[in-house]
Amino acid sequence: MRIATLANASAVHARRWVEHFRARGHTVGLWSLEPGPPDLPHSRLPRAPLPGWLRYPLALPALARALAGFAPDLVDAHFVPNYGLLGALSGRRPLAVTAWGSDLLTVGPRDALRRSRARFVIARADAVLVDAENLGAAARALGAATERLHVIPWGVDRARFRPGPSREPGLLVSARMHERLYDLPTLIAGVRPALERLPHARLVIAGDGSMRPGLERLARAKLPAGRFEFVGRLEPGALAELLGRAEIYLSASLSDSTSVSLLEAMASCAVPVVSDIEGNREWVGEGEGARLFPPGDSAALARALEHALDDSAWREAARGRNLRVIAERGDWSANLGRIEALFARLAAESEGGRPHGHAPSRSSRGGRG
Repeated sequence: MRIATLANASAVHARRWVEHFRARGHTVGLWSLEPGPPDLPHSRLPRAPLPGWLRYPLALPALARALAGFAPDLVDAHFVPNYGLLGALSGRRPLAVTAWGSDLLTVGPRDALRRSRARFVIARADAVLVDAENLGAAARALGAATERLHVIPWGVDRARFRPGPSREPGLLVSARMHERLYDLPTLIAGVRPALERLPHARLVIAGDGSMRPGLERLARAKLPAGRFEFVGRLEPGALAELLGRAEIYLSASLSDSTSVSLLEAMASCAVPVVSDIEGNREWVGEGEGARLFPPGDSAALARALEHALDDSAWREAARGRNLRVIAERGDWSANLGRIEALFARLAAESEGGRPHGHAPSRSSRGGRG
């Protein structure tokens, strides 16, 4: 297949996605307004210094010219409000739109413009992909028809993310981005009692983001000196090595669909202590592979972490349970294979049922769009 992927080339998840399909032998063109790493082949679209709701549509003429030359069998757009919108405006079919979580989960009833934009995109997509049931419910509320909605978690590379040869007692790891949604201030406050109580415990905070300078200042003010470290954004191999020897994985996210970093921790046998949100509960429960705490509650996080650290038998059982769950439904290769089959079907139906690259009529879409 010739797949035209529209996504933020600097996002690690976009890179993993594109490299997977390229390795499978497909010709994948990647178009992005954001610059990606030099070793990831991609094409830049013009990026006007304007708000996002204007910036992405203004890139449409350049994208249209590029797609005319590329002649894709399928347009594959990631993140509904920006690249999903760009894909919908291009008029190319078939169009698959993948939601990443916050693009749909954080659309509130007062966000009239965002809701309208999401409905516009979803109505024009031949397939809407989501990685969790709660994200699927959000997509349905915005008009996604059942027959076009596909709930498929991306999963984790089990060959890379696996238990290490040894585990470091007391090693606590966070791997979320340093943005408000992931509530690292609550995490920092919540780990303080464990660091003060256990002299061998230490916190490693991976990832990066706009809040990093303030978070580093907060950690210096709240946590014992020398017991925490900010290591920045790690390459997949380095992150896998870290999680493979961590005792505990921490996340205080306020909202999520399926968290890939949670699955990576589960596959690596780092025991999760995570916020009690719907996206996490699709994979773990309180006492069932994890300890949970209410979002934003640092005292509850501290108690959940204490329970996890003080019960070695439970931790061992949790590790075995989580490995089984990942093997059953969190395997990257198996799940991306399902998406590849979906793409192939959409491309074949498009080729057989209408001229290549043309939008379907209203009747061929069941009256929607």
